[in-house]
Amino acid sequence: MTCKAKNTVTGVHDRTIAKQDLRRDTDPDGGFYEEIEHTADLALRCGGPDLESFFRNAARGMYGLLGAEGSSVNASEQHTVCLTAMDIESLLVDWLGELAYLAERDWLVFGDMTFKTLSTTRIEAVLTGRRAHRLDKVVKAVTYHHLNVQKTPEGYAATVVFDV
Repeated sequence: MTCKAKNTVTGVHDRTIAKQDLRRDTDPDGGFYEEIEHTADLALRCGGPDLESFFRNAARGMYGLLGAEGSSVNASEQHTVCLTAMDIESLLVDWLGELAYLAERDWLVFGDMTFKTLSTTRIEAVLTGRRAHRLDKVVKAVTYHHLNVQKTPEGYAATVVFDV
């Protein structure tokens, strides 16, 4: 499979979203994701000790914001995502945008993510998951607002703002 640059635009819906309690979760590999307060939209802080954990936790965090946690239990749906971008910030936005699009269009959420290729500018991943019964929220767009992926001695971290 050859990767081509890809930009994903999610559908637009007028919905009023009620604020919920902020959530935080940790990954056994040392990563994390947590919802953070934002005035108008939803925001997520995520991180991990390596690129795989970082991108996986960004996806898990977004699924948490959508109200549709991914699972590999009874997983019957498989999908391959192949993305190329000019930098890690663009790759993160494209990655989350593609997953949000699949969640909204096909109600697919993925708990198992196997990265065949992963760098700061390219992802090729095989995703295994299930169809969600419902989504509490819909992401209109993954934004670049205050987006800055940080590389630290502990790994990677970023804050991502979602337009809902």
